[in-house]
Amino acid sequence: MQIKKATSRDVHTLVRLMHQLWPDAPVAELSAEVRLGLRSDKMHYFLAITEEPIGFCQLSFRYDYVPGATEEPTAFIEGIYVIGPERGNDVATQLIETATKFARSNGCYELASDTEIDNTGSQQFHKRLGFEEVERTVHYIKKISRYE
Repeated sequence: MQIKKATSRDVHTLVRLMHQLWPDAPVAELSAEVRLGLRSDKMHYFLAITEEPIGFCQLSFRYDYVPGATEEPTAFIEGIYVIGPERGNDVATQLIETATKFARSNGCYELASDTEIDNTGSQQFHKRLGFEEVERTVHYIKKISRYE
């Protein structure tokens, strides 16, 4: 398996994998996000490839508040995904290790991530890789009338 930093030639591949992770996100929106991200020095994408792409990691450099972080910029795992048949083969671990080395070489000394409160599999994955839980939140919203 090879892990490579994605380039503009990888937009369609990234979008395809991202849409598998976030199926409710419109493809056009993901495509625009990736194209913009690839032109930015704050967003980076890594692809895991065997004979075909089998996973990705989206890494950002955040200069604003990140729960638990003490330094800026903070490297942040925005998304990580491995196709079903390849799960359990350490693909995600290798993607995180590559992203970590890249972040360190670019002046980041903390790596952050988040997951849904009920995604216990992801929480176990993070703990296995040495992440420490720093916060739990439940977010609410209430629609209010525009006409009152």
